[in-house]
Amino acid sequence: MSSDATFNLHGQSGVEIKGYSEDASELFKEVTRLLYIAGSAKDEVAIQLSIYASLMFDDIMARVGLRDHASGIAELTGAPLASAADIVDCLGDQRVASLLDAAARALEGDAMDGLEKDLELFADCAGWLVMPDRMVSDEQRGAAVMVSFAAAINKWLEELAGRVSEP
Repeated sequence: MSSDATFNLHGQSGVEIKGYSEDASELFKEVTRLLYIAGSAKDEVAIQLSIYASLMFDDIMARVGLRDHASGIAELTGAPLASAADIVDCLGDQRVASLLDAAARALEGDAMDGLEKDLELFADCAGWLVMPDRMVSDEQRGAAVMVSFAAAINKWLEELAGRVSEP
């Protein structure tokens, strides 16, 4: 894949922001807080907290309309190398929540100014194929953060399922 890969969010179907609001910011904080706690909790508690966080994040993904675009965005990011719990542990729950909030706002046209270091750390932890500075817009970077974090949550849930199913 070329390092100059692009993804147009305004293709034929386009991304339709269906309801990003200020409460999304609070949801991001809650999702990352739950994952932070789950990262050090016993398996059964970690699973419950993580499933709840996953459902909350899935609701946000549905609101911003990224579900239909996940596979195209994943071509830029690739499969996550780290789970959501690892990413939250690496960057801290507040920094990840702030980055997710900025990413969702970028889908509405806001700039992701001042978050270059956090974005680069996030991309590095997640193992993106195309680094953020090679993407063409903040909207593209925002979509990549959202989809990548959703995939990292799935990776975390798979890791938890593997731990619980082991004898």
